[in-house]
Amino acid sequence: MKNSRVSLWAVAPEDRPREKLARLGPAGLSDAELVALVLGSGLRGVNVLDSARLLLEQSGGVQELMGLTVRELRQLIGVGAATAGRLVAVAELWRRAHDPPPGPAVETATDLVRAIRAQVEVDSVSRSGFGDHVDEAPPATYLVITDAELRLRWVLALATSDDETIAAFASRVLHEVLFRGGSAFAVAWLSSEGFSDDSEARAAHDVLRIASATVGLTFLSALVVTGPSWQAL
Repeated sequence: MKNSRVSLWAVAPEDRPREKLARLGPAGLSDAELVALVLGSGLRGVNVLDSARLLLEQSGGVQELMGLTVRELRQLIGVGAATAGRLVAVAELWRRAHDPPPGPAVETATDLVRAIRAQVEVDSVSRSGFGDHVDEAPPATYLVITDAELRLRWVLALATSDDETIAAFASRVLHEVLFRGGSAFAVAWLSSEGFSDDSEARAAHDVLRIASATVGLTFLSALVVTGPSWQAL
């Protein structure tokens, strides 16, 4: 990475991020150039474009960068409170602009099950559109996210891994809820396929209940849905 702000001035004026934005629109800019515009200024001794590239390298790309929380951003080299705040604000504005409208209120566990089954059906139809070429198994774990008024906002299938620990699973769930601006959530396993046995699912329930309280989220329920029946853990 270059170590001087002067290097940016070596770029032709019309090719600098702000000028390119005016000339080509946002689609004509690279990820680094767009991040540079959000940053406004670079790290000490580093121009803003190289600073943007450094953030993208550390985070793994623009999608990963926009999914980080303030705490996670502050752990990156050169990121202070102001920079973290700007990046999170941009991600939040994008999320709000693309959020689905609030759904019905989730007042009972039956409402949760109804929402999950509806999404399972949608996912099943979507997979069937690929014919016989789909090798992956259907999702075994679903996450339901609501707002503070317990209105349904998202029902998401979660990818699971046999070697993922319960703590890692809980951390991933909380990150998904926080990233999507949720206030409350529930987790459901179709049959008991999300974990090897019910004891692991109950352990996940306990970890989620405790962890959610530490970050100010409401944990609604953990469910096991099997065909026409279901039970809350």
